[in-house]
Amino acid sequence: MKNKTIYIFFLSFLCLVSCNNKKDVDITPYIVEPKADSIYQLAISLVNSSFDVDSTLKAMVLLDQALTIDSLNPDYYGVKAKLLAEMGYLDSALNIQTLADQRGAITGEYLFQLGLFQATKDKNSEAHKSFERSNNYLKAVLEKYPDSLGAFLIQQAANALYEGEDSLFMNDVRGIRERYPDRLMEIEMTRRLDPSSLIKQLKNIEKNAIIEDMTLDLDSLEKTN
Repeated sequence: MKNKTIYIFFLSFLCLVSCNNKKDVDITPYIVEPKADSIYQLAISLVNSSFDVDSTLKAMVLLDQALTIDSLNPDYYGVKAKLLAEMGYLDSALNIQTLADQRGAITGEYLFQLGLFQATKDKNSEAHKSFERSNNYLKAVLEKYPDSLGAFLIQQAANALYEGEDSLFMNDVRGIRERYPDRLMEIEMTRRLDPSSLIKQLKNIEKNAIIEDMTLDLDSLEKTN
């Protein structure tokens, strides 16, 4: 939570495309439940206004409330899993995103996130399948919404990780700039990314969280003695 990582920046593109499916490539937009959505929007405003742990925890409580009302909205699961991952709780993040997948409450963007979590926990065969599904889903999204840079970037990353070749990510930079002439800043900030580095960063986030927890436990022990 202390540092802005490429992972957190890249996953912020998840907010740019919000389509739900109950089959891999059914991109019919999910119809939100108004009461649940108002709670979700409060959670998002908390996350966007402050990056401290307390705000994150409050946001996750709100997301749980939204899920109680609407248990099939992919954004509620996906954002909660993302917040857990940013705090270093990768096992919990993976469990949340896996549950969403089992319930059909997932999109191509969150399938990519699921693949990252699975790869981080060395579930490589499962991650490979998730990246394939994400890639196929987002290709379908881009056929209907070709101007969606968020969907395009994640599709490119999903394809690169599925194929196991970082060099496949945004390899036609000139063509991409021509396709998205009004989004050059985002392209420049992202184009040198190695998608596999997202997995490494997630592992580092989890490792640092474990070290911090151990340090806190030791401090507590010293105070009690």
